[in-house]
Amino acid sequence: MRILFVTPNPPSRIRVRSYGFLAQLREEHEVTIATQYSSEQELADVEALRRQGYDVQTVEESRRWAAFRTGLTLPGSSPLQVAYARSGRFTRAVQELCKQRSIDVVHVEHLRGIASMEPIADIAPLVWDAVDCISLLCKRTIADGPDLKVRAVARLELPRTRRYEARMARRLRHILITSERDRQAMIELSRAAVKRETGPDKEPGAGIHVLPNGVDLRYFQPMRLERRRFNLVFSGKMSYHANVATALYLYQQIMPLVWQRKPEATLTIVGSKPPAIIRGLALDPRVEVTGYVDDIRPYVARADVMLCPMVYSVGIQNKVLEAAALGTPVILAAQAAASLGAVPGRDLLAASSAQEFADATVNLLEHDELRAALGEAGRRFVERHHDWHVVTGRLVDIYHEAISEHTDVLDRLPAR
Repeated sequence: MRILFVTPNPPSRIRVRSYGFLAQLREEHEVTIATQYSSEQELADVEALRRQGYDVQTVEESRRWAAFRTGLTLPGSSPLQVAYARSGRFTRAVQELCKQRSIDVVHVEHLRGIASMEPIADIAPLVWDAVDCISLLCKRTIADGPDLKVRAVARLELPRTRRYEARMARRLRHILITSERDRQAMIELSRAAVKRETGPDKEPGAGIHVLPNGVDLRYFQPMRLERRRFNLVFSGKMSYHANVATALYLYQQIMPLVWQRKPEATLTIVGSKPPAIIRGLALDPRVEVTGYVDDIRPYVARADVMLCPMVYSVGIQNKVLEAAALGTPVILAAQAAASLGAVPGRDLLAASSAQEFADATVNLLEHDELRAALGEAGRRFVERHHDWHVVTGRLVDIYHEAISEHTDVLDRLPAR
């Protein structure tokens, strides 16, 4: 199969989902990557892909021009991040690729990807990997965002994003989403759009497929490293507002309860671009804030426990899957555990309050055998449910559905 894989940013180990799919797809299919880049780091990511043997077609985008486009959209109704990412140059480049090459299916990642690729659905079979329901994220950010600015932007974006995602859910026939919770949110958007447009008799959501993230089980596997006794870790891209809110909650609400009973405990926050409010936590000698690291695995593998008390989130938490694959026991928010499909108490531990997180953490720190057993159970869970090979096999089946359906539509068109 000849696949055109379109991403708004170059895939890398940090951008786990696209990178994982590509690593599997290239083994049996001919894959071309089309992507935008706007920084030296993103260009370096492109070159890294090329060194791995990928065919990567790029369009350079100016962040200044993207910001200008976003400003022009403020009085309108389009989501700001759609305006930021929408690029006529990128659209034309992908249209040209579809003309020059025999492409069987086009895979488009994220809301920012479909912002430029909507016209492609008219000329080729297209699968949109929405990843998460962004309007659901906006709704949760309004309630729990880390500061007034983040909450205000989410309030502005929510109605715009709802309309846009509803339109995409009605327009596109094959949509991927990482969790059932996000799928249901997308279906509700689609159902509301149906009622406004054609009446309630049209069933929405038939083409919205849950396709979870996977884990590279060879890269993320238990490491022969000495544990840092009583060390707790939280990881994630620290420029992401939900991770900022969670890190603050972890330090301000959970850790004081842990330190009351385990004063020797330490906290490591791992992730790129931490804002000043997170960097400031390192003034506490019990806290380490690493910023960007080349390899996150040693930090997670050496910790006694991974804590993931997400204040709000959508989709699936990659950090949890990777920690479990490394054999580090995980405690995470109950709603995030539900999205994973994990069984609390068997695969990992779940908590719903700061006190529950602290109690579970102290219990693990005090019981070596329980910690080891939970780490082994987490690894088994990931092997069963989040192997990239299995997940990508399901993706290929969806590609075939999209190709078949597109062919049927063409066959029904009147001859010219």
